Amino acid sequence: MLFILVMDVLNSLFIKAESEGLLLPLLSTGQRLSLYADDVALFIRSNEQELQLTKNILAVFEEASGLQTNLQKSCVIPIQCDEEFHGVVNNTLHCATANFPTTYLGLPISNKKLRKCDLMVWIEKIANKLPCWKASLMTLAGRAVLVKSVLTAIPIYILVAIKVPKWFLRAVDKIRRGFLWTGRQRANGGCCLVAWEKVMRPLDLGGLGIHNLEVLGWALQMRWLWMEKTRPDRPWAGLQIPVYSQTSAMFAIAVESMVGNGRNTLFWTDRWLHGSSLESLAPNVVRCVPFKFRKKRTVHEALQENQWVSDIKNALGWLGLAEYLELWDLLAEVNLSDLEDVHRWKLEASGSFSTQSAYRCYFLGSITFEPWKRLWKSWAPGKCKTFVWLAIRNRCWTADRLAKRGLQHPERCVLCD
Repeated sequence: MLFILVMDVLNSLFIKAESEGLLLPLLSTGQRLSLYADDVALFIRSNEQELQLTKNILAVFEEASGLQTNLQKSCVIPIQCDEEFHGVVNNTLHCATANFPTTYLGLPISNKKLRKCDLMVWIEKIANKLPCWKASLMTLAGRAVLVKSVLTAIPIYILVAIKVPKWFLRAVDKIRRGFLWTGRQRANGGCCLVAWEKVMRPLDLGGLGIHNLEVLGWALQMRWLWMEKTRPDRPWAGLQIPVYSQTSAMFAIAVESMVGNGRNTLFWTDRWLHGSSLESLAPNVVRCVPFKFRKKRTVHEALQENQWVSDIKNALGWLGLAEYLELWDLLAEVNLSDLEDVHRWKLEASGSFSTQSAYRCYFLGSITFEPWKRLWKSWAPGKCKTFVWLAIRNRCWTADRLAKRGLQHPERCVLCD
């Protein structure tokens, strides 16, 4: 298999999937689609005939459009190919040969686990956004705005597509935390007046509204699961999506399915039977079903001649047998129709997914910060709001707090005596 990046193509015969620049070749006869793009990715077989066919397609495109493909700026990345084939690639396509990991649409991609040096580029990019001498002139409120609008916005692009390791999140948080409290890239513990976990809470929960990158990554990647569930016609649907376990667990809780024909609803895991999943209605029965059936068996397939019974491979036991009989009665009342299945996001009144609601659902059950509206919705300047926020948390360096820590302090208040 070859992975080819054609870097200079302004118009091509390729379909672009709607998610983050995924490009797939359109080689079917009788179909033609015009698309303006700069970066095109091709996956072709590693034989000379396929290479020549690709070159001929690009030549036909040049004649039809009047544009020119610059193969010198393109590169070919072999995937499990013999070294002897590299010469065939160079002689046919006349472009450079590279190796993984590489960068595509700004993201590091590799056929193996990404190395630390591949992700350090993003950390350096975030650190380069820190203002130098201007930081000392900014208030805490000003630095908080910069952290939320710039330092937090840069890693969102990579959080959508890649399961980043925890050391990456800790490195970014170290930069954000240091700049917030001191205006520099690093800060020691004495400079941090409030714990970072409390700072990263929403405003109504007592924080400064700075996003928690780990939780934000879970919420952002939940969109992939939502699109796969609601748009099964997408080219990448059915492939293994690299998402966090916390994302999959929350998605299973937050999505409710209304069964029509049952072709797009999973029988064992989705919440489709009276608003609940079979994992909660009959846990001992589901425990006896192999994982491969739980992941792929749809409601339509399972109800055909009670095929779900054959998915149970292990002994049920007394509790499992009782749940099995109750489940049999419940499924006897289910009647499929010719309509498509409907999936509803329970955390929004509209029933449609939003990253904001997915992010907020990870804070359900948290204690509300009562005076948050009077504090953050007032017309006071930002520096006054942050000062009051610190005062409410008893984090201002008053005389009694200095005395408690054994630091130099005035015996009386210098303002009111």
